[in-house]
Amino acid sequence: VKILFFTTCLALIYYSWNINSWKFSYVGDEWAFYVFAKEIVSHHFIINPFDFHGVYWQNTVLSSIYQALFLKLIGFSNFAWRLSNIALIIPITIFFYKWMKKSFEPEIALYSTILLQCSFYLANFFKVGKNMPQALALLLVCLFAADNCTKNPSKKNFFILGLLLGVSFYIYIGPIFPILIWPYLLPLLHKDRFKQAFPSSLFLILGYSLLLFPSLVQFSTWDGPAGKTFLHREFTDNKQILVNIYHNFLLFYKNYDYIFAQFVAGPYLDIISRILAFIGTLIALFHIRKNKYLFLFISYISTCIIIGITSPYVYAPTTRGIFFLPFGAAFAGIALYYIMKKMPKYFIVLTLSLVFILNFYQSQIGVFNISGYSSTALVIKAMQDAQRSNTIKNTILLLSDTNSYRYDNLGEMRQAYDLEKIPFSIVSASQLQCLHLNNAKIIMFDYDTRAINVYNQIQCPSKFNHSREVLYPKINL
Repeated sequence: VKILFFTTCLALIYYSWNINSWKFSYVGDEWAFYVFAKEIVSHHFIINPFDFHGVYWQNTVLSSIYQALFLKLIGFSNFAWRLSNIALIIPITIFFYKWMKKSFEPEIALYSTILLQCSFYLANFFKVGKNMPQALALLLVCLFAADNCTKNPSKKNFFILGLLLGVSFYIYIGPIFPILIWPYLLPLLHKDRFKQAFPSSLFLILGYSLLLFPSLVQFSTWDGPAGKTFLHREFTDNKQILVNIYHNFLLFYKNYDYIFAQFVAGPYLDIISRILAFIGTLIALFHIRKNKYLFLFISYISTCIIIGITSPYVYAPTTRGIFFLPFGAAFAGIALYYIMKKMPKYFIVLTLSLVFILNFYQSQIGVFNISGYSSTALVIKAMQDAQRSNTIKNTILLLSDTNSYRYDNLGEMRQAYDLEKIPFSIVSASQLQCLHLNNAKIIMFDYDTRAINVYNQIQCPSKFNHSREVLYPKINL
């Protein structure tokens, strides 16, 4: 417990590292979550928590209420918004460890939990500000609760599991959670145990139904949330489903998200964890006759298959890949336990420290070496640079008339990053005048050659002192 307390504190620092940096300022579609959470606070939380038409008309309101609580307590800021996700590493740590410890040796549970905490994927994706981390936390709580029901099939335990599944129904892919946790209820199907557990299991249905009822009365309005499910696929050839499932099994070793980086790039696991996860998978297969390995393996396979079937995409999105990470950490923890049985303790500490260093590097440097930065992130960088400097009074983004860059979120971002006092304006290249250059910093995108040409051709007196900077985004968002 002392070790986990220490590593959890380190994880909170690690996940919060550079939380207000321009590097983690923009993925592309996340700021609508911030705006919606602000609106909830502004309306004094008077909103239907069971409504499915939240952010983009496709996300549930309940997940935004959680984010709104942090904005209410800490204030409207980028830090408060992203902290709502980072704080989830606490319940994730607790319930993942408890879930693993129920079936495996305490050492396996400890190693697996620390490896999960080290994940650069979680450290970066939790900074995005979307609602998927909430779903991950709830999935782990549900897995723990399901295992609880198997080991102690009481009415109370089943009712709690039903309530948890009911809450999860309103968070991202929560409706498929009953299918993901079913392997841990398999022992109850045994003839002798079924008779004992069946009356209590009815309380699971009761708890689930109580929270499911509000969704049923608004059934006719499910058109929005269904937009990002298998009901509205981006493909017509059903072979893509098999491809998606196949890719899900390889995500620890290769990233198949070709669209949005989500501050994640490369394989989901670092090189050491990858090797350990592969070895751990082989160990689990070798011991497959033991229930603890069997149920873990079936649960992993079920997750890969179900998420592959329900995904509407022609690629493996990072937003869904997050649900495979606990299994990668579990398999890696199993391997580490068997490998380190005859090793001195300092070797274990050394291995875990090296894993952390690799993930920290990937989180802060490696990811961006691969994915680069978006246009908006570089604009925020220019404003933060101006905030730290007293020599430049005005930052001007020069855009050509044909530039497709959309700057809709810059207003909200300036408020969230406390940049509103920094003079900033967007000027069309066709409207550029010498007055704009007076004591200003002109920023332009490298691909916007028309804006650069206009700037280079304008002739102004030397008194119009200014500087210029060309930004080199890899993603035009």
